[in-house]
Amino acid sequence: MEIPAGPSRKLPAVHLVKPKLEPGEESLPARMNAGEDQETTPLSGRRPFFTAIMAKTHVQKPYQLAIPAHFHRRLPARRTAAVLRCGGGSWIMSYCGDNMLKRLDGAWADFAVDNGLLVGDACVFELVSGGGVKGQELVFEVQVLRGGGMPGEIADKGATADDPIVIAD
Repeated sequence: MEIPAGPSRKLPAVHLVKPKLEPGEESLPARMNAGEDQETTPLSGRRPFFTAIMAKTHVQKPYQLAIPAHFHRRLPARRTAAVLRCGGGSWIMSYCGDNMLKRLDGAWADFAVDNGLLVGDACVFELVSGGGVKGQELVFEVQVLRGGGMPGEIADKGATADDPIVIAD
């Protein structure tokens, strides 16, 4: 499967984020070493997107990422190829739109591991192409927001259902 080249455009300003590890947590992969600055590029904001705060099931076995119900109408009701683009890399997987639980397949694990995702990190998935075109793969630009970089009033939330983290789409 060939990965489509995006249109040439000037990138917006880049923000630097330093990932934070708590004592006892595994270190990030070599390319995401905790001591190095990590570039993040803001998404366009002009295309549909959804967010996910990483929980254990997202970043450890069984590595499952379900698509929020409010976003289903933008995606095909069938299994189709999907590409996640993040930080200059691309990860090829399948979108399982033919199941009751709309999700990304097991290749999501590669993305989670390669990007050093931890519980509490957030991912923003911006749909770049393929939302309604039959035979066209889905392409998402993904922005990873490290949990350690969240403001205290947000990072302290989410421990219980009574105190959820809410990101308005």
